[in-house]
Amino acid sequence: MTMLVLGGLAAAGVAGCADSTPPPNDQWAAANEQVGRATATAPAVPDAKLHLQLAQEDMQKSKALIGTDNKRATTLIALATTEAQLATALANAAQAQDAAQRAQGALQSTAAGPPGASNLQAPMAPAGGVRSPSGK
Repeated sequence: MTMLVLGGLAAAGVAGCADSTPPPNDQWAAANEQVGRATATAPAVPDAKLHLQLAQEDMQKSKALIGTDNKRATTLIALATTEAQLATALANAAQAQDAAQRAQGALQSTAAGPPGASNLQAPMAPAGGVRSPSGK
């Protein structure tokens, strides 16, 4: 009798572990596109490149799990999407910072004027001419 109960519990445990989550094929395709977009800009920025690599690894792992452990595959796909978005954001931020530094440098060189020139202007006389304190 004890063996029958244990056998029934084991069968119930196995049935409870069955993956009823549908294959995340659409999510995988969307995540793959996100990783593709990150691939265009992320390799030039070290931090972004790291997150891109993590996203690619998660995509590979999730693809291997689709059909056998769809719940875990879905989780890895979500993680890969987030990593790819972070990689893209880091790359975009680095590009924006670089552009801002270039613009600031150009502005400073324009404000400085040609070498040897002074930015000080000679004082201008009032419009009506110079009058003495007595008004004459």
